[in-house]
Parts: sequence; C-alpha cells; structure tokens
Amino acid sequence: MEFNLILSTESKVLSTNISTFQQQAENYLAELSNRFETDDDFAQAKQDIKDLTELEKRTKEAIANAQNGEIKQLIEQAQAIAERFRQARLEREKLVKTKEAEIKASIVNDAFERLAVVKSGFENDVCIALEQVISKATIKKRLDEATKRRSTLATLTKAVNAEETLIGAEIATEAARLSARRKLIPISYEYLFKDWLNLITGDDELEPIIQARIAEEEKREAEIKAKAEQEAKARAEAKLQENAHSQQENINENTANSGPQTPSQATPPATTQFILKIPAQEIPFTGTLEQLREYFAPVKVLGITATIVKK
Repeated sequence: MEFNLILSTESKVLSTNISTFQQQAENYLAELSNRFETDDDFAQAKQDIKDLTELEKRTKEAIANAQNGEIKQLIEQAQAIAERFRQARLEREKLVKTKEAEIKASIVNDAFERLAVVKSGFENDVCIALEQVISKATIKKRLDEATKRRSTLATLTKAVNAEETLIGAEIATEAARLSARRKLIPISYEYLFKDWLNLITGDDELEPIIQARIAEEEKREAEIKAKAEQEAKARAEAKLQENAHSQQENINENTANSGPQTPSQATPPATTQFILKIPAQEIPFTGTLEQLREYFAPVKVLGITATIVKK
C-alpha cells in the first residue's frame, strides 16, 4: 500500500495526482481477495481492513486540507474514492466476521456430531441416563467455550479437538459407571424400581437401597401368603364341620330307618364315636373308621394335621 492522494490548493488546484490515485485505488480494490479458508487468509483480510481504514483517513485528511478555492469537482472526486474505501472496509469487516463464524460453527458442529455418535453407542437405559448426566446442551456449551480467545483457525481447531477428547473420555467413564449400577437391579424385581433413572445417575450407595426394597417386598408377599393360608384353613375347617354334621345326620337317619335284621342279612360294620382333633378345635364323629378317613380326606390335602381319639 504505497499510494497517497495529494491535494495542494490556493484558489485553484496547484497540484494533484487525482487521476493516478484513482487508478491506484481501482487496482487496489480489485486485488482484495474474498477467499477465507486458512489462517493466512483471515490474517490478510484483517490487515486489509486496517489498510482501508488508513486510506480512508488519509484521503479525508487530504480533502480537508484542500477545502479552499475552486476545487469542488476535485474534492467530490476524492470524496467518492474515500467513500469507496469506506464501503470496501465495511463490507470486508462483515465478510470476515461471517466467515469466521461459519468456520467456527462447522468445527464445533463436527465435534458435537462425533460425540453424539459416541453417546448413542451404549445400551438404551445407559443412553437415557447419560443424557441426564452429560446432556447435549452441556456438550454444546463446552465446545463453544473452547473456541473463545482463539485468534487463529489452528488454535481454535486444536482447542475444540482437545475438549472433544476430554468429553469423550468422560462419557466412556460415566457410561461404565451407569451400566454397572443398572445391572445391580434384579430383573425379577424391576417393578420395585420405577425410579431407576434417578437411582443409577445418583451417587448414593445402591446395593443397600436395593436390598431394603427387596426385603420389604418379600415380607409383604409372605404376609399375603400367610393370610391366604389362614383363610383357606378356616374355610377347610368350616367345610369339615359341615361334612361332619351332614355325615352324622345320615348315620342317624339310616339307624332310625333300619328294621330288625333277619338272619340272611349281613351285619353292617359297627359304628364308633371318635373325637377328631385339629388345631384349636375338637370335632365329634360317629361312624366307622373308614367313614372317618373318607370324611377327613378333603381337609387332609390342605395340609391340616389331625389326631383321632376313640371314645
């Protein structure tokens, strides 16, 4: 950048290189590059902005120094050139910022996508838990933070790659922890752990919690089973009493209806009085031993033990 506008006037233009300066300006502006791919490209663009600022300033100073005399056309021409410098500078500043933002976003997004693939590579429950511990929003924020205060593409890329490696290691470590804690919950008792996500993502010792819940559930099941057995036993005892009463009535009725026996008739088995002792109850029974066994058979299959006492 080795050209300057010269304006020296009194009441007329004494000397000027306006034509040469204008050609130099045209050539300079035409040579400005719009390629932004490397750190050198961005560095050159930022230097161009500084040069354009300086050219704009010096051109306006030359105009200010030549504001006297009949030089309106000359000044207007110089002002137009200065305005072109200004417009080129503004356009270039905007272009540099846009390209820098695009490249920065591309580097961050690529790293983010790679980490998303890593996070999705585990079993479903672990992936769900990972999102709660290391969320997508957290990863994006950390990658964006890594780009701050980086003046070149090389340092920006290096910083983002370093943060990506660090996050990837954290994901692997946390996934292993979550997977181990998830496996502690027995499949047969999963219905007791509707809050499994909070449990495995937390830091509390998990085994005591699991053991306590299972023990409580086994106690509840045992109580339900004991109650059911008691109810079945009560029903069986009631049935036993009902059968004893019915059997006794049948025997009494048969005895009452039977007439004197003839010599040709077979003598029926002798009846005997028994006491059938079951837990917490004694039931009288009159009949043969075989009748008593038949009578007690339905209750015996329920596991109720009894003692038979002959009166």
